[in-house]
Amino acid sequence: MRKISRKGIIKKLDALVTKITLAREPVDVMDGSSVQLGVGHIFSRKHLATRWDVTPDGNCHTQAWANNYRHVYNTYPYNMWYIKKFGQKKFDELYQRWNKVTKISTAELVELYTRLS
Repeated sequence: MRKISRKGIIKKLDALVTKITLAREPVDVMDGSSVQLGVGHIFSRKHLATRWDVTPDGNCHTQAWANNYRHVYNTYPYNMWYIKKFGQKKFDELYQRWNKVTKISTAELVELYTRLS
């Protein structure tokens, strides 16, 4: 079996999480749009601890590209949607997980991909 690169497994995880998220939430969670959908992250994807958090109250939710783009410059509307739906406590818990420095090995990424598949 060919060894997969770290970059390759991250790309595969991103694609899988998009598939899972869009299946769970087939329209934009904020406005119901069904045009140009993708995965929006409450907190930035840069931290791997929550990048692929597809739990219903996790970091990944369906957003139209336009809303996702606006979120980059103004996080307030998306954050308020999350807090209204899941509560301040869940928002704070998600923030704590996101803000925690977590090192994830390539083997752990492969295991996460296998578990989510």
